[in-house]
Amino acid sequence: MTEPTGAALWTGYRSGALVMDKANARLGVSIAFDGAKYTLAGVGSAERWTTPATAVRLATDEERRTLGLGPWSVD
Repeated sequence: MTEPTGAALWTGYRSGALVMDKANARLGVSIAFDGAKYTLAGVGSAERWTTPATAVRLATDEERRTLGLGPWSVD
C-alpha cells in the first residue's frame, strides 16, 4: 500500500491562464484540463485546440508584452 506523502496534487493551470503551447509554439488561454491534456483557446479568436499537459507552461512576461499585456502578477 502506498502511503500519502503530504505533497500537493497538481491540478493544472487555472482556467483563464495565459499559457504557451510549446508543441505548437502558440500562446493560448487555458479553458479545460483533464489531467493529460489542455484545451486552449486562441487569443483574440474563437479557435480551440488540445495539447499534451507536458507541452504547456505559463506565458513569460515577454510573451505577455507581445499581446500588449503587463507582467504576470499575483494581485
